[in-house]
Amino acid sequence: MNEKKNTLLISTFAKVTVIMLLMGLFAPALAYAATPQEQYQTVKEQDRISQDRIHDAQQSYQDSKEKFLDAMARLEDSRTSSTIFDLKNATRNFLFHTIDYITIRLEVLEDNAIRADDRGFAPFIISDNIESNTDQLEDLKDDVEAAETSEDFQAIIREIRDIWQHVDLESRYFILGAANNRVGSFLVRGESISDRIETEIEILADADVDTKKLKQLLDEYNKALEEAKDSHEKVKDIFSTHNGFDDDGVLVDAEDASKFLDEANSLMEETQEQLKDAYSVLREIFDELKQHRPGSADLDGTGKLTASGTGKATISGDVNVEIIAKSGVLTINDYDGNAEVDVTGYGTKDELDNGAVRYSGFDGTAGISGSSVTVVILGDDIELTSKGTGSAVLRGYGTYYVEKDGRHILSNNWAPQE
Repeated sequence: MNEKKNTLLISTFAKVTVIMLLMGLFAPALAYAATPQEQYQTVKEQDRISQDRIHDAQQSYQDSKEKFLDAMARLEDSRTSSTIFDLKNATRNFLFHTIDYITIRLEVLEDNAIRADDRGFAPFIISDNIESNTDQLEDLKDDVEAAETSEDFQAIIREIRDIWQHVDLESRYFILGAANNRVGSFLVRGESISDRIETEIEILADADVDTKKLKQLLDEYNKALEEAKDSHEKVKDIFSTHNGFDDDGVLVDAEDASKFLDEANSLMEETQEQLKDAYSVLREIFDELKQHRPGSADLDGTGKLTASGTGKATISGDVNVEIIAKSGVLTINDYDGNAEVDVTGYGTKDELDNGAVRYSGFDGTAGISGSSVTVVILGDDIELTSKGTGSAVLRGYGTYYVEKDGRHILSNNWAPQE
């Protein structure tokens, strides 16, 4: 190649690499879910293997990008046939890894789409969209391998940008649509929960229990639920038109699609906040009901649980537990790794696969304390006390009571064994 032709090739190729960066081709690839709502749903649906695959592909993409930028910097310092050759190879490698990264995103999306479809949450069938985009990306690899001139690389860049726009917007549509359908399912369950709570309150009232606080909390819960339903209906309305997409979820107008997704996400965030309010009140209701249900008790750090009976007792939290039992099986799970355990009178000690320790043939005493432990005793003639912050579930035959600040606040029977 003569010097004049080589200089021209270097110049034109240098221009296309600068254009590539200015176009921001690869920036969106690191923002697959563009909003907190979408990121939450994406992570929620992915399993650990999928996350690892994406992480590895993203790392390869980043490494190839660094090599590309380094090669371009060397070309700016010294425009020779060697630096232009290195830059072309670095660009080629960068494009290969970008295609691989987008392809893995599509594969993970397809796995999630199958699960969403199985659960009845899929807003449309996205498999055809994914297959089409994946085929286009696979075909592009041959073009990347053969590319030599600035025109070759520019054509590939334009096609990748077009594919990515489809992948990005169609994926966001699917993820938001599936999330919205899950919200609808939750709202239906929320109404059912409200009905069951109302029935339980009526039973308690018939038993002369003061239910004023429970009724007030139920009113707050129903109000938050109704507000969430109103917001959800607005979201359903804009999803029914799905501006920028056809009925199969295929992108037809990027500007309209972006506006539709932004509006949907904003309304869904509003719905999510209202559902958080409803859930917060629901927790208060359950905490209040728990005090009237047999077999359950909570400790908040200043209380003490005393129980006796035969069956199964489970205590969890930051607690100090003392146990006496006969013909039992004692299991201890120490989540923080700082538990102090003193057990006497048992047959065998086994370390389980989940990290727990099991004492079989337990016929004696045990003292367990730790910042995050779960203690399960299954046996006869159980006598136990628990102090600290945590919860207890007691099933079988027996009684228990709770003291707080030296004052008796709860007495009840163990719940029947299931």
